Amino acid sequence: MVALLNPAHRREEGIKWWLVLYTMAMFSFVTVYNAMNLHILSNSLIDNRGLAYYDGPLVYQEEIRTTVLGIIPSVMFNLNNWLADGLLVSSLFDAMLTRPGV
Repeated sequence: MVALLNPAHRREEGIKWWLVLYTMAMFSFVTVYNAMNLHILSNSLIDNRGLAYYDGPLVYQEEIRTTVLGIIPSVMFNLNNWLADGLLVSSLFDAMLTRPGV
């Protein structure tokens, strides 16, 4: 973020706010994904390790996969991948348009 906002890193250009927002969205999605996965791991490995209903951490994780707690990390992972892929593809199209004869 410092590289995007620091005037020493720009060449007579303004701040690219779309890139700043894009970066913030990607970091937010990854943070939510990691936090939810750590919460699920904490529940499965520590909190529910001795319950008779669950046969272990993997069974607990499979049971919780269809609940909101299990769906949110999957959605965040996919959204972040789409944003990363979109950023890579958009830069390819920008580079292609700068050299039309090549």
